[in-house]
Amino acid sequence: MSLRGQATAAAKVVVFDGSMLSIAAVSAPAVMVKSAAAALDGFNDLPDEEREILFETFRVWLDNDASVRASADVLFIHPNTVRKRLHRIERRTGRTLSRPRDVIELTLALEVHSRLM
Repeated sequence: MSLRGQATAAAKVVVFDGSMLSIAAVSAPAVMVKSAAAALDGFNDLPDEEREILFETFRVWLDNDASVRASADVLFIHPNTVRKRLHRIERRTGRTLSRPRDVIELTLALEVHSRLM
């Protein structure tokens, strides 16, 4: 672990910008990878491109304070498309994005996915 570096699974050195999620994601790699894999299991049957579109939509939604409209603007898509993608994430994970604990778990799972998987 390091304070600076790339935030990808292939990187040997990782940047931590003070984010507790980033640090938690790599603190116990074997446990976190297993947990994240279980949380994201519902996406395994999707083609990589489709899965990444859903993951990117979720990340943008988080980065824009859960605003569908702001996320749509960033992604250059209609707000209804963002809503449909978020509903697909809910269906595939069994989690509800209106419950903070579910959002935290999915956020951590995607952090682990991007850094370790």
